[in-house]
Amino acid sequence: DRISQSFKLVSERLEAVYKGLGEMQNLAAGVGDLKKVLSNVKTRGILGEVQLGALLEQILSPEQYEENVRTKSTGQERVEFAVKLPGDDDGVVWLPIDAKFPGEAYAKLMDAYETGEAALVEEAAKQLERVIKSEAKDIRDKYIEPPYTTDFAIMFLPTEGLYSEVLRINGLVEECQEKCKIVIAGPTTLTALLNSLSVGFKYL
Repeated sequence: DRISQSFKLVSERLEAVYKGLGEMQNLAAGVGDLKKVLSNVKTRGILGEVQLGALLEQILSPEQYEENVRTKSTGQERVEFAVKLPGDDDGVVWLPIDAKFPGEAYAKLMDAYETGEAALVEEAAKQLERVIKSEAKDIRDKYIEPPYTTDFAIMFLPTEGLYSEVLRINGLVEECQEKCKIVIAGPTTLTALLNSLSVGFKYL
């Protein structure tokens, strides 16, 4: 009788394990689907833009920022989001914020880490560095024009993992700030910055 109960218990546990394995397979398939989605450059950009919009919506009021703003006096380039800062004579100074998601360079770096080969990691990190520098110059040229804007803009990286890897690259964040006037921010950093702005708006 005890042996029968033991077998029954074992079979129940095995059934639970099989169910768990099935769920793991479904999860793995889901991760594969997510990778396919993120392999599309346009989709990655949309995801970053949506996340940026959600952060702004949660922290600032609707009249404190705008979407698709032409920040320069010439040209037709429009930044994804810009925060309204008080200017002279009740005017507005824009703080441009643009989301970037260099997914391919980041994925190559993650793959290089898995190989454990230092040379591959170094090369992948250099590629990510080149992409970030290029994006910083692009934001500077398209969206910064004092006194219509602040003399700096924000590059938003939508995942903490990507942001941490950019921070690891020696001197990259500082170079983007000094040469291009671009502040690089991940979700947590941008949240802190927006909260500071929100407090400033309330004080004003």
